[in-house]
Amino acid sequence: MDTHVLELIKPKKLKSPVLIEGLPGIGLVGKLAVDHLIDVMGGKLIAELYSPYFPHHVMMQEDGIVTMVKYDFYLVKGSEHDLIILSGDVQPSAGGPQYELNSIILDYFKNKLKGDLVITLGGYGSGKAVKKTTVYGAANNAKMIKKYSKLLTFGKSPGPIIGAAGLLLGIGQLKKIDGVCVMGETHGGYVDPKAAKALIKVLSKMLGFKVSVSALDKKAKESEVLFKKFEEMSAQEQKAKDSSDATDLSYIR
Repeated sequence: MDTHVLELIKPKKLKSPVLIEGLPGIGLVGKLAVDHLIDVMGGKLIAELYSPYFPHHVMMQEDGIVTMVKYDFYLVKGSEHDLIILSGDVQPSAGGPQYELNSIILDYFKNKLKGDLVITLGGYGSGKAVKKTTVYGAANNAKMIKKYSKLLTFGKSPGPIIGAAGLLLGIGQLKKIDGVCVMGETHGGYVDPKAAKALIKVLSKMLGFKVSVSALDKKAKESEVLFKKFEEMSAQEQKAKDSSDATDLSYIR
């Protein structure tokens, strides 16, 4: 078995298609965002990517049937752009497979769907909880920075962009495909629907579509409650540890 894209539907007359990637990463921010778009906007499954580089297991469904680990491409028709949304449950951990998969994704998008803009979504881990999510950006050319500079904060988020969110931009640069990475600031230690909501709000302005985010609001409130409980438990554990250390007498000889 080799890495390949299985075309289920060959869409015709796409309107300025844009590839939007949201695979698992920091805080599951990108994953939450694209799955929300697919659910709320009624994404239609058009292709699947299979690869031996995915983990060696199958996924058990609620009906008892197993499915292969894969990436899914969904089509959402839009007024200004048709969206090709890439979703999946895992990413390869090794560098070589990442390069191969993302190159194949870009070839499918450019050659089969005639697209020339990729937007990747992810989280930017700050290690702290934030009240207002800053949305950072990185691009593979100056033209993209100029175009989206009023919506994204460029040049303030140093460090590597790991996995598909980064390599789709880097390999896209070599293949003459414009690319922008949109990153929501997040703690990084827990799932963050609030950051996913911030990404969607910016993305909708970038591409000219409207979508409800009420479902993410509900998830964000639930996530905040769980995080507060986690903080309280951590504080109690630290307090107990400090108390234990204070009573643990030791002698230097």
